[in-house]
Amino acid sequence: MILMTHIYYGDPSEEFSVKLAKTLVAAGADILEIGVPYSDPVCDGEVFQRACKRALQNGTTPFNVFEGIKKIREKGYSQKIYLTSYYAPIFKIGIGKFVGLAKQAGVDGLIVPDIILEEQEKLQKYCRKFGLSLIQFATIYSDKERLKQICNASSDFIYCISLPGVTGDKVTYSKLRELIKVIKSITNKSIYVGFGIKSPEDARKIIDLGADGIIVGSAIARIYEKNIFQPESTLAEISAFVRRLKESAIF
Repeated sequence: MILMTHIYYGDPSEEFSVKLAKTLVAAGADILEIGVPYSDPVCDGEVFQRACKRALQNGTTPFNVFEGIKKIREKGYSQKIYLTSYYAPIFKIGIGKFVGLAKQAGVDGLIVPDIILEEQEKLQKYCRKFGLSLIQFATIYSDKERLKQICNASSDFIYCISLPGVTGDKVTYSKLRELIKVIKSITNKSIYVGFGIKSPEDARKIIDLGADGIIVGSAIARIYEKNIFQPESTLAEISAFVRRLKESAIF
């Protein structure tokens, strides 16, 4: 099982984000997903909304995120890193400039949750130019024809949304099972499931449904948020949580 962990960089500080990334990788995370804080994170639940707000209040910008990823790379981490950003910061900075800076920072691909396939032409072009993947989302509302388009357009893996809601909500297993089944009938690309995974039990159920990996974010932020003024004190608990997630999928 592949475990991908999502953090919003700069919450509650840049220094903590670098330490958190190090902790996640050491505990078994296979891939890091690092988010650009945004003022209106419409796909995120209240945990990540608060994370974005704190990071923005601290003055975190996309440029800080690029520098943070460079710091992580400089520490010798070779795992894949995907950069998540809502489209507005990409558009404001300039699509080509943003993608180029992401590449320079050591990013392997982009995840942009609020831009549909039909509006991705320029973004796709620059991702191809700089050799970055552009990951697509599949949802329980996507019909088979739409899923074919998503699978054809997505590089590396399919980001499968487990529920009809936002990050941190409850997984709908029956609908998710059918979605995974349909995607597997269309493509051999890996399927990673995210949104709403809160426990090792959730992880095991999703792998049992046929997913190749899971994506966990809000559950991690929820741990350090309990002691937001001394988040370093929660790193041991986060490490133990990540290890349990990995162990849950060992058959």
